[in-house]
Amino acid sequence: MPLTSYNVSAIFVLLLSLAIWRFEPFKKPLRMKCYQRIDTLSPANDSFTCIQASDRSGQVLHLFNRSSYSDSNNGSGALDVSAGYVIPGLWDGHGHVLQYGEMLSSVKLYGAGSIDEIKRRIKEYRKKNPTHGSKEKWIRGIGWDQRNFGGVMPIAAQLSQDPGLSGLYIMLDRVDGHCVWVSEPVLNLLPDLFPEIPGGEVITSPGVGVFCDNAMDPIFNAWPRPGRDEKIGFLEDAMKSLHSVGIVGTHDAGVLPTDVEMLNGLADAGRLTLRFYAMLECPDGKLSVRSVKLFAGMYSIGCEIPSAKPTNGMTDGALGSWGAALLSPYSDKPNATGTMLIEEGDLYSVAQGWDDLGYQVNIHAIGDRANRAAITAFENILRPLCPQSPYHQTCSLRALQDEKRFRIEHAQIMSPEDQERLVNMGIIPSIQPTHATSDMAYALSRLGSERLTTSAYRMKSFYDAGLPVILGSDFPVEPPSPFAGIYAAMTRRSPEDGSSGNGTCPECGWHPEEKITLREALSGFGAHVAWGGFMDGKGVGELKVGGWADWIVLDRDIWTVGGEGIRDVKVLETWVAGKRVWAAEGKSVKPDSWWRRVWRRVILGE
Repeated sequence: MPLTSYNVSAIFVLLLSLAIWRFEPFKKPLRMKCYQRIDTLSPANDSFTCIQASDRSGQVLHLFNRSSYSDSNNGSGALDVSAGYVIPGLWDGHGHVLQYGEMLSSVKLYGAGSIDEIKRRIKEYRKKNPTHGSKEKWIRGIGWDQRNFGGVMPIAAQLSQDPGLSGLYIMLDRVDGHCVWVSEPVLNLLPDLFPEIPGGEVITSPGVGVFCDNAMDPIFNAWPRPGRDEKIGFLEDAMKSLHSVGIVGTHDAGVLPTDVEMLNGLADAGRLTLRFYAMLECPDGKLSVRSVKLFAGMYSIGCEIPSAKPTNGMTDGALGSWGAALLSPYSDKPNATGTMLIEEGDLYSVAQGWDDLGYQVNIHAIGDRANRAAITAFENILRPLCPQSPYHQTCSLRALQDEKRFRIEHAQIMSPEDQERLVNMGIIPSIQPTHATSDMAYALSRLGSERLTTSAYRMKSFYDAGLPVILGSDFPVEPPSPFAGIYAAMTRRSPEDGSSGNGTCPECGWHPEEKITLREALSGFGAHVAWGGFMDGKGVGELKVGGWADWIVLDRDIWTVGGEGIRDVKVLETWVAGKRVWAAEGKSVKPDSWWRRVWRRVILGE
């Protein structure tokens, strides 16, 4: 196009406008938000009423009280005053974001009390999703528990013999994600003779249809996995739902390398509103997808999620399906001790290999045998480092552990002697409080009184020993609300109905000696998550000048409602990096458009 005097003038005006925009006095004043109270949860434990943050740097610029504000002195514009109580944004220390997003669009089977109820829910789901159930698009669901229908594992024929479900490809995850129940068309995709898979179990009584732990691998290999666009949809649904309960970030416990690349791309495009600390999961057969989660850590939204070699590790299965690896037999199944998904010697070798490459190693362990294997593997990595370290004279494994920050995901059942080893080395337990209140219905029958009392579901014991206990939910296994987790941790009662399984004193809670305080619970969803993810100093779990501008607005003062009132707390707004990403009235902030991202990067230099 030839240059004319009009074109030259237009270009000149544009350049002049950009120069004016870059000149500080002409920039739009930063918004300042004021609330009824802002609790920083910092070491100083101070409170304010107003916060000023930049949505450019994503940092807190100023914390002050409304009574001391002077626009003539500050020069930043009018205050934006809202109702509500502010605390730092909460993190989930162990969740599965894409799986949670998939669950939101699948059949929800939580609480289903019979096989007929499960079939009814599947049929209702298919009415709304008539294309699901084909070989190319299976019906997916999660949440069934054989405890709710007599303790007997379901079979494939119970699905396929129903005229309304006949011929459909169906795969339903058990509530803990450690078993899947499939229909007969799915079985027909597998070999006639199921191969022996170390670390897995094919349930054959009363019939075939349920596959647990590593035995799920052939099912997942046959399953037509979601494509990239579908995964992005899952992610967007998950982020919105997680923000609605006050979650600003998560330690995602199992991200495939291809999904890391996808998250990187979305972060670059400005489409991520949730912060990630991603634990890589091994996609090949060397360590199965469900194997001790040897996970590599990294974060996003202000930082890129780096691509890295995959790793994964999962030592055992879950208690509810008798898969947790125990040192002695189950009390209600004397011929079973659970399943080690990887043998102790192999676990150490793999953990050592990933540590040598500079990765943080996080090991999934539920049963006491699995926890012992994890602790021993970590000790065997740390002890040879003593002669090479500044601590060699005293051989402080705990000082070395402060550098490595090894973690045990779940840490549910651990012998007293191994609890002492864990504390002495400072290994980080990553615990889900609602697992305790969900498992209390069968934990006694599985473990027996002595083992349950001395070895299982520790929380207060670890806090009192000075360990930086990380808290989370393991969503979608449990609902993601941190306030449900805080309620369970403070009261040792179910956030669903307030029950405790304590026949002597129902209001006291289940094993009440392991209750923790509100402040301790908040640190588990905040400051300890920061430590366990190498994010200390970033402002995770606290609001401070220069830290990440992540906060949530609550409808009530959590310090006055007591333990019982915590589960009724509602989130009014969620802010990440100085931007409101969710609001109760539905005014979620949309991701920046492409031209706005170019403007902010190229013109504003952000």
